[in-house]
Amino acid sequence: MARPKRGWNSHQLRLRALPHFARMRREEPFREANKAEWHTAADHIAGHVGWYSVAGMRADWDCRLIHFATTDQAEAMQRWIAASGIETRPKPGAYDGAQLTFAGGKTS
Repeated sequence: MARPKRGWNSHQLRLRALPHFARMRREEPFREANKAEWHTAADHIAGHVGWYSVAGMRADWDCRLIHFATTDQAEAMQRWIAASGIETRPKPGAYDGAQLTFAGGKTS
């Protein structure tokens, strides 16, 4: 007996609606300021809901894919990535604040 096809999930629907993408090649995490900067650039190019970001898969495993509805938007984002140099910025440093302890324990 053939099983009926499952419905589309929201991730698949979003990728279908936004087929064009820009690649941001970077494995390390971003600092919060850098993350906010590229989010603002994507918002400026395509509006708040006009883009979608996912981690690259298969051949693009070392990059972040930023999906857009049109080729022009994806190319504009790719130009911004190249001009800003965001791919080569330093990663966040180690946490240097107070450490949490358990009851009766000593800080390290």
